[in-house]
Amino acid sequence: MSYYVHAYLVDANKVKAVYGSHDMDLLNQLSSSLKEKLDSLNNYFESEISPSEDAYSVLADIVNGEKRSPHMAFMYGYVYEKVCEYYGRIIYNAENLWQLDEQSSFIPIPLSDDFPYIISIPMSELEIKKQQYTALEAGNGIGDYDYEEEMDDLNFIFDEAIEARKDLIITVY
Repeated sequence: MSYYVHAYLVDANKVKAVYGSHDMDLLNQLSSSLKEKLDSLNNYFESEISPSEDAYSVLADIVNGEKRSPHMAFMYGYVYEKVCEYYGRIIYNAENLWQLDEQSSFIPIPLSDDFPYIISIPMSELEIKKQQYTALEAGNGIGDYDYEEEMDDLNFIFDEAIEARKDLIITVY
């Protein structure tokens, strides 16, 4: 089985502004802009969701500052990733398996015990997290594929975020 890591540069303040905004125009804008991606999530998880509990309802929960379906933590994670992608850009997409730290998000959503595995790093913590993660030894959350290459990738991701002065999210699935 393959695992993938995605990293996004994002403006966390824009993501935070979505949560609990109760802005129906924003909800409509995000629903429209993310339609293809939300539909894809609904199709992929069709057997695990219902029409009243899908990617669109989770997006509405995020906009309304609610957690009506915490049993679908996985969907909150995937929709969170899509919102971060909307307000940022992907800088890394590779086959890997990293579990570098405790899960975190810029907004209070339920986090899955399985996938996606999410780490959200504010710009103010990039330097210290880079040092912490690049000091990890193989087998300690990193190195399942190719330790040296993974360390190069980590350095690249952090250097990009630091140079761009952006917040960072890393997702694994």
